[in-house]
Amino acid sequence: MEFVSVREFKAHTSEFIRKKEAVMVFRSGKPAGVFIPWDDINVEDEVRRAALKALTARIAKERAEKGITEEEVLDDFAAFRKNRRGRERGTVGADRRESD
Repeated sequence: MEFVSVREFKAHTSEFIRKKEAVMVFRSGKPAGVFIPWDDINVEDEVRRAALKALTARIAKERAEKGITEEEVLDDFAAFRKNRRGRERGTVGADRRESD
């Protein structure tokens, strides 16, 4: 993993993408983010854990600030999946009617 400043990451983004290596980006000496190339599945477990912990904490904080329960989030996901499946089926059916 490479460690760079925000300024350096911004100036050389395309180079970091081509390297296909994870990059920890720092702002004022503190971690600001992690760039993980899409093709890089073999990221170190420590990096994955740290990223997931940070994301989980941020999501929990935002949920708490907005007064949203975990149950409400899960219900929204379930409704979205159900609605999406219905649209996908409807699209296939519409295509069949047009081709007949």
